[in-house]
Amino acid sequence: MRKLLVTLLFLALLLGGFVLWLRAPLAQTTEAALKAYPAYSLARVRNGQLARFAHEGVNGSNRLLHRPDLAGPRDRSVTTPNNDTLYSSAFLDLSAGPVTLKVPALPDRYHSVAVMDARTDNVVIVGTRDGGEGGEISLYFGDEPEADAEGARRFRIPSPEAWLLVRTLVDGPADLEAARAAQQGFVLEALEAGPGGPQAVAVLPVQPDPATLLRVVNPIVAQSPALKAPELAATGYGQGADAFEKLPVWRQWLWRLLLPRLFQRIEKGLFHGLRSTGDGWSQTPPGIGTAEASDALRAAVALAGLGALPAEEAIYWSAAIDRQGREFDGRKRYRLTVPANVPARAFWSLSLYERLPDGRLFYVDNPIDRYAVGNRTPGLVRNADGSLTLTIAAVDPGEGANWLPAPARGPFTLIFRAYLPEDPILKGEWRLPAVEAVGG
Repeated sequence: MRKLLVTLLFLALLLGGFVLWLRAPLAQTTEAALKAYPAYSLARVRNGQLARFAHEGVNGSNRLLHRPDLAGPRDRSVTTPNNDTLYSSAFLDLSAGPVTLKVPALPDRYHSVAVMDARTDNVVIVGTRDGGEGGEISLYFGDEPEADAEGARRFRIPSPEAWLLVRTLVDGPADLEAARAAQQGFVLEALEAGPGGPQAVAVLPVQPDPATLLRVVNPIVAQSPALKAPELAATGYGQGADAFEKLPVWRQWLWRLLLPRLFQRIEKGLFHGLRSTGDGWSQTPPGIGTAEASDALRAAVALAGLGALPAEEAIYWSAAIDRQGREFDGRKRYRLTVPANVPARAFWSLSLYERLPDGRLFYVDNPIDRYAVGNRTPGLVRNADGSLTLTIAAVDPGEGANWLPAPARGPFTLIFRAYLPEDPILKGEWRLPAVEAVGG
């Protein structure tokens, strides 16, 4: 009996020592995954756009693609699109030299030009926030060029790959043609993409396996100083496209164990944040969309809201639970009253998305083709105090109700956007009330 106890004690100590030894590799692999996923997610969207141009026989880098219609249920390349602005998008390859974007003068129409680096940080934002006077901006990587467009504002991008995303406001259905004309005023001028630019146009999964993650991200890391992390070399991060295959078997096992659980943890973390506020609406995470964001926040945004703007440009609040803390269900009916005079200089809107099993959010078909409501939505009836009471349901609540259609069943998420938010929102002094369940 004594020998058995000694043996068990020895095994317990051995197991305990192994667990302690494993803590550092576990933490390193988790950090590598969080650092890699935003760059991977950006590359996934990039490949989708490059493939579209490849079908026309051209290199899609440094080409601005204007999308002439507002996002709807069939737009599923990027999670949580808005239904308020027309998008224009270009994936830049700055290895060959600078590119120049002509920005039209649009003093009376909200617009923004955002340029994200390979880490998904917004390093440039111009547009209405500057007065909407237009002009030219020059984007470059590396040393400042000796000469480019005369009078252009110059911005250094910290990676040779970047995503340029233009948003042009549509002020209601009757304004669509005028918004399209304004959108055409954004013109990108660039040299042909350099040899170091993205060439692969393979379709990539939303949630990759470890080998795919490192194969896609490591070549990007090699060119992007902000993504480098020599202390993570043992995980394979930053060590070449075939790094995963060269790892010891036990490290490969760690990756396979951790990566799917990490995606689950990100989703659970988002829900925890909603429950912690008391009103069911998320807080604005510190540093969102900027270099001040944590790797964990970047990964969460890459999964649930890729391309999010910094708080000074737009606030994004999400809700997936009602006042009682119960998850939204399309079989029920809900009510939300948006107070009058939302403190936003540009506009506000509330979008409804179905939530897919992988955590992404997209619009869902409905009989009136309404995917969002806001201060510009025609036909809404306001209360005497100027507030707006919305009915959120799958079934038409009847004449006179401000209806935001929901899916017939299953979970959904609401996202409230306020563009150019004012101090009461930025300081947390103004919040939306909780969503109330009002019956089945």
